Amino acid sequence: MSYRLTHYIQDSNTLHDTLEHSPISSPQLLTHHSPQSPQSMIEVRAAGVAGLGVFAKTLIPRGTRIFSERSLLTLHRNKPSSFYPLLQRLSAHDRDVFMSLSAFRTRETNVMRWAVAGVHTLHNAFMSAFGLFGKNKHAGSNSNSNSNSDLNSNSNSCPKRYSLSDHVSAISIFRSNSFNIGQSPISMPVSQGSDASNPSISHALFPQTARINHSCLPNAQGNYNPATQKFNVHATRDIERGEEVKLNYLMEEGGLRRSRMERLREGYGFDCKCPACDFGQVRGRRGEERRLKMVEKLKGFVVAMEGRGLLKEEMDKEVEVERELEATMAYIELFESEGIAGRELSNMYMKAAELNLDMCKHQEALRLAEQALQLDEDCLGTDHLDYKKNLEIVQGLKKELDENILQHP
Repeated sequence: MSYRLTHYIQDSNTLHDTLEHSPISSPQLLTHHSPQSPQSMIEVRAAGVAGLGVFAKTLIPRGTRIFSERSLLTLHRNKPSSFYPLLQRLSAHDRDVFMSLSAFRTRETNVMRWAVAGVHTLHNAFMSAFGLFGKNKHAGSNSNSNSNSDLNSNSNSCPKRYSLSDHVSAISIFRSNSFNIGQSPISMPVSQGSDASNPSISHALFPQTARINHSCLPNAQGNYNPATQKFNVHATRDIERGEEVKLNYLMEEGGLRRSRMERLREGYGFDCKCPACDFGQVRGRRGEERRLKMVEKLKGFVVAMEGRGLLKEEMDKEVEVERELEATMAYIELFESEGIAGRELSNMYMKAAELNLDMCKHQEALRLAEQALQLDEDCLGTDHLDYKKNLEIVQGLKKELDENILQHP
């Protein structure tokens, strides 16, 4: 029997499209370790130049679910619309929460966003003037019954809270704080009737999670659970009292500091000063050395696989699997030496398990798959479909090993 897990790579697609609004619900906590509420576990306070941040008020054990919240805004792909009708449907409280989030802008993005905002604001002002506003089938069930009258009371101008500059601010805030859930490695369809299973869903904004700052060496990870339609943040290691909770805004791929810095500056407008990026400390320099060695190993792997005129399909299958396993285990070693856990490491362990199965090393495959399952439990929770899927893989491997032992005592 063969057990395989496809290794997904997150795709950051261009944001464009239709938004839906859901009222903010209080973040919930589910944990195997403690019945504490988020309010007793964390606090939002000043985090230096980063603005506000989320800090642990007590020890948060690895695997603890810190946040579990529904989206405030959900964006769909390939259904052009605007923020304008969505903003009109936000309650005063939800809109204040949304507008309180920070946003990154450059001259180039400002020009683009003013152009987009102008087109959509004028379009929706026109729709409102003719009484057509609010008839969009994507408007959602939380529309404000007074929204049309607010605009029609003065058809020649829009209220300030729906102004063009407000529209630009909203676009900037959403782009700076939303998460890519439509193309993430953990968002998988569970029912055709659920918005969360709609393959057109692209990005969503979760206001509590948006307060969490970045680190290239995070102590937590956020993953979307389509079955519950909630974004869950779990501690990937023990978080000490007073320590700031951090997420990695980038997909972890063992990238070098220069590459990470460029992506963070372009996407978020800041220079990372986490331990991995601080070359003034031994920790940062040694980490970069490990990443450089990984790059060299990958180059050697590529040369061995495709260089010297040797086509991959001509290579001995066993040699190919051995070299791929070597590269995969090198990635695992890099992540663990850097203290990185979560889905990326879990996927690497599952890939290594798959390769060991190809080499008929079932005992080692089971060990690696169990490692992956533990990582998934820590960063996804046992209620996530991917955890359940990998649990079945582990159970299947155990059953196969038991049957082999009975057949060959």
